[in-house]
Amino acid sequence: MRNDDHRMWRAALAAALVLTLPACATVDKRPVAGAVAEQSGVIPFTAASVSADGTINWSAPGAGQVRVYAGTDSAVSDRSKPVGQGDATGSIHVSGLAPGKRWFFALVPDRGAPLVIADRGLHLGTAPNLRDIGGYRTTDGRWVKMGMIYRSDQLDRLSDSDLGAMGDLGLALVADLRTASERSHEPDRLPAGAEHLLLDVVADSKGSVGGDMRQAMATIAAGKGAEMLTEANRDFVSLNSARSAYHTLLSRISAEGAGPTLYHCTSGKDRTGWASAVILTLLGVPRETVMADYLASNDYLRAKNEATIAMLARLPTPIARENLEPVLTVRAAYIEAAFAEVDKRYGSFDRYVREGIGLDDAAIDRLRTTLLAGAPQ
Repeated sequence: MRNDDHRMWRAALAAALVLTLPACATVDKRPVAGAVAEQSGVIPFTAASVSADGTINWSAPGAGQVRVYAGTDSAVSDRSKPVGQGDATGSIHVSGLAPGKRWFFALVPDRGAPLVIADRGLHLGTAPNLRDIGGYRTTDGRWVKMGMIYRSDQLDRLSDSDLGAMGDLGLALVADLRTASERSHEPDRLPAGAEHLLLDVVADSKGSVGGDMRQAMATIAAGKGAEMLTEANRDFVSLNSARSAYHTLLSRISAEGAGPTLYHCTSGKDRTGWASAVILTLLGVPRETVMADYLASNDYLRAKNEATIAMLARLPTPIARENLEPVLTVRAAYIEAAFAEVDKRYGSFDRYVREGIGLDDAAIDRLRTTLLAGAPQ
């Protein structure tokens, strides 16, 4: 096998095994009474989304007319000229904005507080699972701010143009959740000014990429990939290294003056997926929305996974597609195993956050204050 083929095979295998390893716009649409729009600081929108093609949809019962403003800063500070408007429940298509930039949209209602949203995906060809975890509505009617926290797959393959787009996010911190072996073979490319934080979630796991890869390959070839990923998700809750890594990540995100943060692993679906689930759940996002965000990796990674399957099919001893798919994708059962482990060990998610991850009330309050927009209903 040529050296370049060997390198591609190794990278593909790392992606397939990230978690053999145990080792990253769905909203609550329940109607709100029109009177909510009159409450001070309350965001009246019960649903809102931005599509890649520039289509913006929203629903804000009782909010009157909604004007839409566009900007490349996450606050959309220039609201002098709207790009569109509509009724309390509306949809517009925005075109003619400068390409190559990430656009945010401020939805400003006649009654109630405004909401800033954006297309969640960054649509980077060399980091397809890089996306914003904001833009979700919580159970008490607040919204997770956009432009603050990002999740991603591996960053070692970033093209120069995609690295530039990542640099435009203004990241203060990039947290790498991968193993030492992964980092050594596929070192991150980072934008200027971003601190690089190394947090090996599965350092204490014997089944990680840094461990026995042959054994992991044998497990996958035997059709036990789903079992392996299910156990990996339990490890994200139980391993000391995982609890320590997630403690550090959440502590840094909740620190005073913390800037935009990105965390990632290899595929951006397992170790990163649990990190996102923890943050969103802690902020009060409904479980069904958390699940939708988790499963969205299957869409973002579809093309990358097809390329990996094709590459591994060329191995001297190819692995069947049906055996690869369980480790290249995510399934509801995987993250449900993690939540079940939380209940088993701690009795509640709240106790897991406080006793397992080790966040105190002050850190939790700062996290919510920093990452949530609007007043609770």
